[in-house]
Amino acid sequence: SLYAPSALVLTIGQGDSAAAAGIQRAVTLTCMPKADGTHPNTRGACAQLRLAGGDFEKVTKIKEGTACTREWNPSVVTAEGVWEGRRVSFERTFANPCELKAGKGTVFEF
Repeated sequence: SLYAPSALVLTIGQGDSAAAAGIQRAVTLTCMPKADGTHPNTRGACAQLRLAGGDFEKVTKIKEGTACTREWNPSVVTAEGVWEGRRVSFERTFANPCELKAGKGTVFEF
């Protein structure tokens, strides 16, 4: 069968950028040809990415109505690999753990 591959390495780290962050957790996520990898919820993460059209900005959008302090204790999430045959290199920094929790969605829930 023909399909566009989707295989990613996802990370969460402490710091204001991937280059400066100490990686705390990393998982693999494969969505095509089937949901697989070390992510604890491969089907849910793949479904969220499909609904967002593979747009990681949409996936990591902080939920409306979230009230977080203004502390600067940054966390960074990254996605590297291929989504539906296209190369992906994504990085998003959240100001603090509250924002991370409100914006990581199923994709970065590990």
